[in-house]
Amino acid sequence: MIKFSAAVKAAIAGASLLSASFAVHAAWPERPLRLVVPFPAGGSYDIVARTLSQKLGKRLGQPVVVENIAGGATVPGVMSALKDKAEGYTLLLASDGSLNINQYVIKGLRYNPDPDLTPVTILSTVPHWIVARSDRKEGSLTDLKAYIRSNPGKVSISINTVAGAAHLGLASWKQSNGLDFTIVPYRGSPPALADLIGGQTDAHVDVIGSSAAYVTDGKVKPLATLQGHAVTQFPRLETQKADSPDALLVRANLALVVRTGTPQPIIERLYKEVKSSVEEPDFIARLQSLAYEPVLSPPAQARKFLQAESARYGAIAKAVNLDAN
Repeated sequence: MIKFSAAVKAAIAGASLLSASFAVHAAWPERPLRLVVPFPAGGSYDIVARTLSQKLGKRLGQPVVVENIAGGATVPGVMSALKDKAEGYTLLLASDGSLNINQYVIKGLRYNPDPDLTPVTILSTVPHWIVARSDRKEGSLTDLKAYIRSNPGKVSISINTVAGAAHLGLASWKQSNGLDFTIVPYRGSPPALADLIGGQTDAHVDVIGSSAAYVTDGKVKPLATLQGHAVTQFPRLETQKADSPDALLVRANLALVVRTGTPQPIIERLYKEVKSSVEEPDFIARLQSLAYEPVLSPPAQARKFLQAESARYGAIAKAVNLDAN
């Protein structure tokens, strides 16, 4: 009988475990996946999620079921995703609020974005704009700013969620320009736009893709894009000076993340299939219709980017008192 040393036995055992691990990962996925969207149905994030779920499901050979869990500054949706095991069967479509902002503005936050969540990729940038009721006289953000100065305390501007990128950007603009107006948070774009059209608010900071159809139908009108360059669909719209402290800037991103501890081979497989899905011509066309700009950075690069974004948002949150806005 051949006798093996303890070191050889350990090596054999390790190789067996590694082989078994690869076998398990190779078999993934063996059941449907869940894609949590912490925003209401009908908005642009939801449209992206449902388009991705269809494409990804075909590539993985398993259904990818979208679950909308809106409200609560995206915290309920994040917590729902984190309650599942880190096995690659629960995905989270995460905004800047979930990944970069909540930890600075929500006391007693029940999760820590890094290390609790691991990025699969940054799907795209999310351009924003500010829109107003169609019957308002102002035709640009410059006009609206002048009106606010002349009528302090009389203007209300809505946002899609509390403590998101739009909230921080709008509060920072309000503070740096010494303006007096009310910021009104909603649970997503559809109810905010309904109240804007109904006259309950005067303007709304929104993801372009969530309200472009309302602009096309003449229900609201855009005043400015909230970035330093124009978007293809609205090339003549007022833009912002990216280096000006007085500019209203909202720089947002959309990421796909999983619970930390998900095996790396599964993360890499997800990235490969997500990237291939998004690069299909009809998906690209859908993103372009929403004014989204694909990014698709690999997992390691995505993590470095999110860490840098967290530092950037932390500095903004420190300078702006959201409790007063």
